Amino acid sequence: MEFLIRKAGPADVRGIMRIMEQAGTCHIHPDWFVADDEAYVRAHLEQKGFSVVAEASDGEIAGFFIVKYPDKDDNLGTCLGFDDRQLSQVAVMDSTAVDNAFRGNGLQGRMLETAENLLDSDRFVYLMCTVHPENRFSRHNMESHGYQVKKIARCYGGLERCILLKERGR
Repeated sequence: MEFLIRKAGPADVRGIMRIMEQAGTCHIHPDWFVADDEAYVRAHLEQKGFSVVAEASDGEIAGFFIVKYPDKDDNLGTCLGFDDRQLSQVAVMDSTAVDNAFRGNGLQGRMLETAENLLDSDRFVYLMCTVHPENRFSRHNMESHGYQVKKIARCYGGLERCILLKERGR
């Protein structure tokens, strides 16, 4: 199956929200994914970051990847003791999900690669994310792209997460 991996726009919000809802209602592993609301998704199209989508050949959104430019208050770098300069160089690979019907096509990794390529490499040196410790699929995807677990901590209201880091240009 062919997919176009591209930067998301306002017209993609409906498809992103459909997949977000699907991932957020997973009854097998409810702690693995924390769903965001539509206002958050819209804010991360241009202002507070950007998003990437995988578009199927029929135009359906098959997956999404949200990148966040964090404020100092919600910066994962604080969990690792980053100083102010380092905190200003963090981008958070924030949220990703693939529609159940399209899993197994390597879309998470392809969207991650596109998102990384869209980031200004001079501005963003530290790429960070969180993954539930038991989510071996997402963890493998991130580790196979150079991310390393640096700490396990409680995030998002007390949920256990691996905090992963990738340093670019090092």
